[in-house]
Amino acid sequence: MTSVARGESPEQQLNDFVRDLARRTGDLQLSHYTAPGEIREKAPKDLVTEVDLLCEEFMISEIGVRYPDDAILSEERGGAISPSGRTWLLDPVDGTANYARANPLFCACVSVAEGGAVTHAAVAAPRLGDVYHASLGGGAFLDPASGETRPLRVASAERLEDAFVGADLSFTGMGSSPRDAGLRNVFAAAWQLRALGSAGIRGAWLAAGYIDVSLGTRTTAWDYAPTALLVSEAGGRVTDLAGDPWTLDSDGLIATNNDALHAEVLRTIAR
Repeated sequence: MTSVARGESPEQQLNDFVRDLARRTGDLQLSHYTAPGEIREKAPKDLVTEVDLLCEEFMISEIGVRYPDDAILSEERGGAISPSGRTWLLDPVDGTANYARANPLFCACVSVAEGGAVTHAAVAAPRLGDVYHASLGGGAFLDPASGETRPLRVASAERLEDAFVGADLSFTGMGSSPRDAGLRNVFAAAWQLRALGSAGIRGAWLAAGYIDVSLGTRTTAWDYAPTALLVSEAGGRVTDLAGDPWTLDSDGLIATNNDALHAEVLRTIAR
């Protein structure tokens, strides 16, 4: 359990705990990296491993010791968002398909929401040695393997033709809906496409300036909450697929570097 530093405010203690919980969950992932145990499909092409369940149990247990009155919504166990109190959003292994193949692009995602807003978030990518974290109004930061914390800032591309677009989509599963056609338009207009297999890493890399656009098409708050906070605190913009403010129950997410690029993405989707 994380020790509490004397003189820290409750908010700082919470921020430290979020970051440390993500890091320790990443360490747990690494300890089983070469032997993830049973791998099964919980839905077509949607995998879960024994490590997902182990990490989820660890996270829930640690939160229960430190913040026993808080609500928890996690990917495997479920749960609910508190209408008035604090809620923890957990993705114990984001990028499970990558993890199951020993691909290094996987992470642990921990977010805290209160009053409909994401207030704290951390993404730990243990094979990369990076922990990305943010607090509402407090900025976004990277703790790299070297140990020297640095602030995060989105990149400067303002046009799709200059942008790296990150998305995790099954092209064979994309239908002919107007939204799917719009997303294909974005891919065609972009400079390059990055399909990373991890929404958490994709959002963290946008906040760090490694890519310029992140597109998400699901309604999974535990996946997108870290992106919403990290990118906003790093100077970027986040909405749902229609351009409305992103919320915990939004259907999809668009995150970009800036207003100009965001507006072009929205126009391109709507074409």
